[in-house]
Amino acid sequence: MEQEPNAGVRERLLVADDDLGIRLVLRHSLESAGYDVEEAADSQSTLRALRTGKFDAALVDIIMPGDGGLEVLSSALSEGIRTPIVIVTAASTMNNAVEAMRRGAYDYLTKPFANLEHVVSVVKRAVGAHTRVGRAGAAPPIPPPQLPTGELVGRSPAMQEVYKLIGRLVNNDANVFIEGETGTGKELVARAIHFRSHRRSEPFVAVNCAAIPQGLLESELFGHERGSFTGASERRLGKFELAGGGALFLDEIADLPLELQPKLLRVLQEREFSRVGGAEPLHLRARIIAASNQPLEGAVAARRFREDLYYRLRVIPIWLPPLRERREDIPELTDYFLAQAAREMGTKALAVSPQARALLASYRWPGNVRELENCVLRAALLAPGDTIRVEDIVLSKEMLSVRAPAPPQSAPSLRELITRRIRDQFEELGDDEMRDLYPRMLADFEHALIELVLEYAGGNQVKTARILGLNRNTLRKKIIEHKIVPRKASPA
Repeated sequence: MEQEPNAGVRERLLVADDDLGIRLVLRHSLESAGYDVEEAADSQSTLRALRTGKFDAALVDIIMPGDGGLEVLSSALSEGIRTPIVIVTAASTMNNAVEAMRRGAYDYLTKPFANLEHVVSVVKRAVGAHTRVGRAGAAPPIPPPQLPTGELVGRSPAMQEVYKLIGRLVNNDANVFIEGETGTGKELVARAIHFRSHRRSEPFVAVNCAAIPQGLLESELFGHERGSFTGASERRLGKFELAGGGALFLDEIADLPLELQPKLLRVLQEREFSRVGGAEPLHLRARIIAASNQPLEGAVAARRFREDLYYRLRVIPIWLPPLRERREDIPELTDYFLAQAAREMGTKALAVSPQARALLASYRWPGNVRELENCVLRAALLAPGDTIRVEDIVLSKEMLSVRAPAPPQSAPSLRELITRRIRDQFEELGDDEMRDLYPRMLADFEHALIELVLEYAGGNQVKTARILGLNRNTLRKKIIEHKIVPRKASPA
């Protein structure tokens, strides 16, 4: 439950941003919500203010004069400052979000603020967390190692949540379960978690449980000793061993054979395993990250997947939205893949025409980001010039038939309907008849309106006058003038 500002003691907030307009907007919203607000405009003054220990929460921009918000965040944590810090940025990239959360930010907000109520809500939670933890004691410093650039692209709210979750996961070793349709980037998320963690110098080993024949999967995972089965001419290390102290990514885990599931469960419980045909216990050191393109709950309900294994794997769940649910990312993804094609394939196309972008935005992308990548690469290779046109995009029958439905058209307004009727009159009347349009059109409209409201009111003239906002005598005169015969509404 969110904590409301105390009516007696107003919580103090620090708003740090070099943009005076942003500071004013945040100050107005937060003071209206019952907080006292102080401001800072650069990194040094922000850190000095945080060192006073008087703030219950802080909003800190990434790009400010000085070292910037991320370095302020790291310095604050290393000095034991317990004020929850919410990082704010207009450069809403995956790396910024992940790095902010990895360094210990309470949350991450992007500018411009689409919803200031959401900002206030985040601040309330941060203040509540600060109150619960208390203002005494030192926070353990978090070393900021240099991290490789990721490949996840997109600034939609859904992806921002994914980035923040990745940032929270890199500092622990909990099992992670990634769920999402084929082509949404599950392995990219797994790699982002691994290569931003303290395990990044160790191997990242990926296994597709659906791609390996069932009879070979056990040996592939656990390894085997020489002579353990026909054809085992030498010892072979399995993926659990090869991963060492890194990460083992089990993709399409829903396709793991039922007979292998108890063995995997035992490995996760005991952190030990043996090679096929061997007796020597081997210690599991790798972090386990699993993924599925189908909801595992259905497989559990159908008894195709063990419930206890499901809960062992799904300690931290991450859901990746399909591309059709984050369409705002399509332009950025398109540009990313176009630049990648130029860099890796030497393609000349460096731009996309507005018509081609509209076509890409209208498609539902059942193959998600992977399908978009292939489509852009193919178009870049086929484009004769430096701009991808509509004719350069290969449209399959499926593409033509699975376009995203056009947004529903709103019903025409009364003014639009009247405009259409007047335009029809222009076309029907000759120049000689184009006279006295105002009284004629007004009379037509008045006749129809009074007649319909009379019918709605069941012929009751008192009710009709009230609905129309007319005097009863005025209404009676207009009924006589237009020769309207009152009639009751037809029974339903």
